[in-house]
Amino acid sequence: MGTNEGRTVLITGAAGGMCRGINARLAAAGHTVLCADLSLDAAEGAAQAVRDSGGSAEAFAVDVSDQESVATLVDAVHERVGGIDALVNAAGILDRKYLKDHDGNSFERTIDINLIGPFRMIQAFSPGMVERGWGRVINISSIAGVTGYPYPSYAASKGGVSNLTRSLVIDFWGTGVTVNSICPGVVDTPMVIQEVRDQVPRKVPTEQVIDPDEIGGVASFLLSDDAKNINGADILIDGGATRFFQLFDRP
Repeated sequence: MGTNEGRTVLITGAAGGMCRGINARLAAAGHTVLCADLSLDAAEGAAQAVRDSGGSAEAFAVDVSDQESVATLVDAVHERVGGIDALVNAAGILDRKYLKDHDGNSFERTIDINLIGPFRMIQAFSPGMVERGWGRVINISSIAGVTGYPYPSYAASKGGVSNLTRSLVIDFWGTGVTVNSICPGVVDTPMVIQEVRDQVPRKVPTEQVIDPDEIGGVASFLLSDDAKNINGADILIDGGATRFFQLFDRP
């Protein structure tokens, strides 16, 4: 598989469980990983894990729900590394509320972080990619954005991420920048509650919980030369679950 070694990749939510695999696989492919998270200490921990494995990594703080914080990150990245070649939007939250439990603020917070956050990041960092004539945007969506989900704020935000991905293909027409979404199913992270894990053997055809390393493998592929014509795609990593079932029974 052809790769583009030496790219600089910014990852939001880099201290999260899923990003363990993304950080590691991109670093192993020869990319410099810029680990960004809400807490600088958490981001530094993620970056140190990459460095401990022999990779190259830097740590940054960012709140993707805050436009000023994103602007500060742009300046910090420019000052320290000069810019990025690829962006992985992985920062996100899962608010386990049904419709009746939501208030306006709780719903808006999920949308702000999960959907508007990636939009802010893409808007801030894509001009540099366009100027250089090469770039990759990878949005972490979810099968919840494909099938729906009992938690409406999460499902709406991830459905928005997938549709944002498809729509941005127009903006990046002819620029050398591609944009795709990865839609994971049940991934082995602290965010996944035991109730969901217990349903995997009877609701996922492969009967497997996904390892974060698998998400990282797909992200690494999307940065490779072999993926240069994959654009505007939702790539499902779900063991076949979305073909047949929802992951929750009726509440």
